[in-house]
Amino acid sequence: MKKNLIFAQSGGPTSVINASCYGIISEAKKYGIKIFAAKYGIEGILKDHLIDMTDIDENDLNLLKFSPSAAFGSCRYKLKDEDFEKISETFDKYQIGYFLYIGGNDSMDTAHRLSEYMKKTGRDISVIGVPKTIDNDLTNTHFCPGYGSAAKFIATNVKEMAFDAEVYDKNAVTIVEVMGRDSGFLAAAGALARDEVIDSPHLIYLPEVTFEEDAFLSDVERVLKKKDKVFIVASEGLKDKDGKYAHEHLREAKADVFGNIQMGGVGRYLEHLVKQDITKRIKVIELSIIQRCAAHSASRVDNEVAVMVGKAGVDKIMNGINDIMISIEKTDKGFEPGTVPLSQVANHTKPFPKEWIDNKNRWVTQEAIDYMLPLIQGQAEVPYVNGLPKYIRFI
Repeated sequence: MKKNLIFAQSGGPTSVINASCYGIISEAKKYGIKIFAAKYGIEGILKDHLIDMTDIDENDLNLLKFSPSAAFGSCRYKLKDEDFEKISETFDKYQIGYFLYIGGNDSMDTAHRLSEYMKKTGRDISVIGVPKTIDNDLTNTHFCPGYGSAAKFIATNVKEMAFDAEVYDKNAVTIVEVMGRDSGFLAAAGALARDEVIDSPHLIYLPEVTFEEDAFLSDVERVLKKKDKVFIVASEGLKDKDGKYAHEHLREAKADVFGNIQMGGVGRYLEHLVKQDITKRIKVIELSIIQRCAAHSASRVDNEVAVMVGKAGVDKIMNGINDIMISIEKTDKGFEPGTVPLSQVANHTKPFPKEWIDNKNRWVTQEAIDYMLPLIQGQAEVPYVNGLPKYIRFI
């Protein structure tokens, strides 16, 4: 009996996660099997909410390649022991033999646990993870699809906001809060904005470096005295010496089902410190979800690699490979797909390398710049209609 394929998306969306779906569908079509997408991630499989994508229109498929967010819906659901059999029943109903799960750390854990269950129960169902996360914190891969586009967006907006911040001949402090729970890759991307015209940002704060209030205020005063303006990029994941998230000094922490603390608010916390001790002339910009869904400014390289890992996932799973995540390897010619066991990715977090941090100047090294620059190259060819981008979704 010919087995069918299903894929699902999980966790926070990105500008290119649907490009991986495009890669999965376009490659799976070559094998003459039915292709299903689960609505709202693994929850769609549990609830038998599937979409048959086998005969998707080619124009719609091309729109999918450039659409932001999760076109089939996402979730943050931690599998319970009793869920595995329900998933198996859905797989049996639709004759599923291949499952690809697109996501980050927690999603790779879900994929690994599901793969282990299928082996344990003797079911002929293969599971592969496809990487995705703007945080860029998955281990054993050169980078994660979604990061290049988010980095491009952050650097572009920091550059443009820096121009705006210097319009008036008055002392001012600007703070831009970017995502990044435990890794500083996104905040570090702000460094790409600096060039021969703009010297902003002046200070970058990463979660890999313990945040100290006195040191921060000293940094701000030093730059303000020298330049009359201070432009700061700060990661939402800044932590104090006790490992407590900095934003928790202003509001009570809440956690999701995976135990992850709800993020956001570090910009307001830094504003509070500056207003108390230095100046009231301060602006805070929280980029929030726009940094993960701005497909109109997506990196072409990022989009192409997202397609590549989707296609590679299908190629590997159809050739008998199981319980791995598709990784990305850098070569002299660009990027190629590799594989890594899911057990080496699930629930692991890759930090921004400490050797890339210039802690004295609150900056990053040239090695960090050289790592990031290739990932933001080119512009994804988003289709436009009546002057606006044309997108598609299936929920």
